[in-house]
Amino acid sequence: MASGSSVKIAVIGAGSIGSKHARILRDLQHDVVSISSHAEPGKYHTIADALKHEQFEYVIIASKTSQHNSDLHKLYDSKFSGKVLVEKPLFASFEKLGANTFSVAAVGYNLRFHPAIKWLRANLLSLGEISSANFYVGQYLPTWRKSINYQTSSSASTDAGGGVLRDLSHELDLAQLMFGDWHQLTAIGGKFSDLEIETADTFSVLMNSSRCPAVSIQLNYLDRVSQRSITVNGNNGTISLDLISGVAKYNDSTEIFKSEPDQTYSDQHKAIIAGDKDDLCTFDNALTVVKTIEAIESASNKHEWIKK
Repeated sequence: MASGSSVKIAVIGAGSIGSKHARILRDLQHDVVSISSHAEPGKYHTIADALKHEQFEYVIIASKTSQHNSDLHKLYDSKFSGKVLVEKPLFASFEKLGANTFSVAAVGYNLRFHPAIKWLRANLLSLGEISSANFYVGQYLPTWRKSINYQTSSSASTDAGGGVLRDLSHELDLAQLMFGDWHQLTAIGGKFSDLEIETADTFSVLMNSSRCPAVSIQLNYLDRVSQRSITVNGNNGTISLDLISGVAKYNDSTEIFKSEPDQTYSDQHKAIIAGDKDDLCTFDNALTVVKTIEAIESASNKHEWIKK
């Protein structure tokens, strides 16, 4: 199917992220069917039911994180052979991947498609030997999703697979993408604020990776001024990115990157539909992120370094 043609797409889940995917894909002129347990009468409540009546070329799993594995197994069982995107994180906890016949299998780490991230990756080698990298992301959970009560959101629920490590795991994916597998890590994290949630709202992670001896990652639900930044130091200088403003600096030079709020999602969908896998996060990549999350939680709970 050519990338400019209309594609029949199923979006599983009608929460904030499922609704966003459906809206963006409709704006791209695709034929989108939303599937939800809360669907109106006459609509599809499960992907299994939808597959009995419709032929989809692309399926997006945007249900609660805790339901991702179950929804994937329905696609395995149906022998679905089209394209699949699972919203991040892949799973709430480690699960073995089943055999599949998908033509494309990706996980929704769309920040890989931000133009500033692509620029950073293209310039990493010019920094020479890397000495340190810092990732910081913070946004205030109560005002994050405008139409949802944060206390009842999936972010607030352990059973739903919420918590700051899973919600904001883009940084874990990017650290892995840029600097390779970690060798050892430690962390401090938990619910440190007065937010009315049962999940962790803050984590501070320190790790040693194959291409960077000191990687620090800070994640929280608490910043009233949203922040998302990356700083990398190497023998030849420093690169810093502010992903909110789009300002990137390489030593004394400055670059400005414009990215519309939905652009990275749109570009990710276009790549999947076109079969362009270069910037996609694979299932295996994403499963490593899940394992890293569990190692971070273990390090925090035990107050120790975890080695691979």
